[in-house]
Amino acid sequence: MVTVNNYYNNIPVGRDLNNLPNTSSTGTTVGYQYDGLTEEDRFVQKVLQEHYDKVYKENLSHSDPMAYIESKYCDVTSPNFCSYMTEDQRSIAYRNEKRMLQTEGKYSAGFARYDYALRNYKDVYTGASRSTGYIRNTDKEKQYARSVVNQQISNLFSKNGISLSKQADLTFSIDPYTYQLTVSGNTDRDTLSQIEKLLNEGDNAKNIWTHAWICMHDSDNEIVNSQANRTKANQYSLWHEVYETTGYELYSNRWLQYAKNGWKKENDLVLKIGFDSSGLYDIGQKKGYGAAQNTWMKGVSQSMFEARV
Repeated sequence: MVTVNNYYNNIPVGRDLNNLPNTSSTGTTVGYQYDGLTEEDRFVQKVLQEHYDKVYKENLSHSDPMAYIESKYCDVTSPNFCSYMTEDQRSIAYRNEKRMLQTEGKYSAGFARYDYALRNYKDVYTGASRSTGYIRNTDKEKQYARSVVNQQISNLFSKNGISLSKQADLTFSIDPYTYQLTVSGNTDRDTLSQIEKLLNEGDNAKNIWTHAWICMHDSDNEIVNSQANRTKANQYSLWHEVYETTGYELYSNRWLQYAKNGWKKENDLVLKIGFDSSGLYDIGQKKGYGAAQNTWMKGVSQSMFEARV
């Protein structure tokens, strides 16, 4: 029997700021440890994977798979229309099936427990609404992670004698392959260089990139930031899959032919995140997690100083 774990809706008070991601290298002082997959998460993944694999093959059996998908979820006059699903369930099924068609069968959906495919698994099915159907990396968890990372950066700057004015407005840009972080903004070059040096120590920049990337998704694992898209995400995943498997960078001679045929520099998933006197703030999305951006989350607002060591 699988039991639903409601952990992510109840963030523990006073989580240890020194609990860095367990893959962090020596010298890392910035980063948030998102918990790994639970038993329930793996079960949900398995059920949804099997379901969408089956539906993908069914969709391909039609002369126009995309038109068939649209008839099921978008056309109320179609005999194929899934009226037995809620609007939220049709929406996520449509996105998942469309994405699998676009990626030739690669399933990359999230952990939506309101998916109609889970209706017969009462221990993990949370109902037909997206408002109650997701418990991983919730908005509250992301906001808490933001306050933790902000406090870590504040501590790091303070320890190294960096003091920014209230008018300071910086941008951190992070390469998706090397995780090299560069800083620009309205402060002197020496301070910018010092900040760059500190944030490139250990896996600080990698952990900031990961945090920014997680915050760019909604509860259905849809990208909601103008900096990113599925093409960029796939290129990023491919590079790391190859590099971590072979030890060779994709831009090496071994992959020169692939680069000529399809690798595009403009599809590199370089992420930018802002930083001012209140801490990190998101760039390129309507709903952010910065101290001045989070009013859309009722009762969740946290400044950079609310997560204390």
